[in-house]
Amino acid sequence: MNKAKAIETILHLNAFLSHHQQGYSTWGKVEVLEIAIRVDEGGYMFASNTTGWPSIKAEEILHHKNENSVYQNLFNTRKKTHVILKTRQQFASQVKEEIPPILDDQAQLLGVSVRLASAEQNITKALNNRFAANVINGTSFCIGNTLEDAYVAAQLLEKTSKVFVEAQALGGAKPINKIEAWFMQQYYLLKYSKEAEKNV
Repeated sequence: MNKAKAIETILHLNAFLSHHQQGYSTWGKVEVLEIAIRVDEGGYMFASNTTGWPSIKAEEILHHKNENSVYQNLFNTRKKTHVILKTRQQFASQVKEEIPPILDDQAQLLGVSVRLASAEQNITKALNNRFAANVINGTSFCIGNTLEDAYVAAQLLEKTSKVFVEAQALGGAKPINKIEAWFMQQYYLLKYSKEAEKNV
């Protein structure tokens, strides 16, 4: 994606969120705090929800390049990742431990488990072979090839966290076998990559 398209995507982020949030209303509240989009020119376009996404202006969307940041480190590590969302979520923010594989779609889309990073600087490690991870400070990072992919990851993280938190109150959720969960994710990734190739 080039810079102009990335800026346009961020300027229309509020409309995107408003349109998609309705379908996930029963899972829990997901607030997008920051967004980073990889651009063809190198680096990434970045915006923060300081005044609210409805009022974001083009001049508030910054081009970051050749810097040692959490976002740049993630983009350097995950070559197929083009969108990163930093979120604060109703249930994910309550989780203070690693979530084992407890849902089929969690294992397929997010990874074998949802790790907990001790700080945002450690999120790259927490996201290794994962598409979402929580941070001990109550934020989360969700990644994807597209904005849609990253947002689905955020919503699925919230669904998973809600099930985990509510199950803890009832004695804990029974996890899926980790090897089975790994195979679920590999099958999904293989199927997804083939579908992506068809659509090119």
